[in-house]
Amino acid sequence: MLRSALSRLTLTARPAAPTTTRAFASNRSKRGIYAGKDIRFGNNISFSHRKTRRTFKPNAQRKRLWSETLGCWLRFNLTTHALRCIDRAGGIDAYLLKTPDAKLGSIAGANARRMIEAARASRDPS
Repeated sequence: MLRSALSRLTLTARPAAPTTTRAFASNRSKRGIYAGKDIRFGNNISFSHRKTRRTFKPNAQRKRLWSETLGCWLRFNLTTHALRCIDRAGGIDAYLLKTPDAKLGSIAGANARRMIEAARASRDPS
């Protein structure tokens, strides 16, 4: 009786979990711009069909990207898929400004977006 009352109490006291597009996001992907790519898991299958667990890691690169708004280089860990997305968007500034936070899923990207928005706001007072 007491245990069920305590479990109900703790269930109502917990804050709501933040909504994200991915079920799992590693700390590695939060520190860079990974564009939805992350560590995946699967099996190595030998000739005898014995299965052993393995990880598939994203193709992450350390790159400097030029920000037109800030007028300086921004250094990120990013995947090759994210690099193609940035090229398609027209640069790092356009990519960060048009991608929603839930899809970006990156602390480093959110910080860079805030810097870009602040620079644009100070440049254009209108």
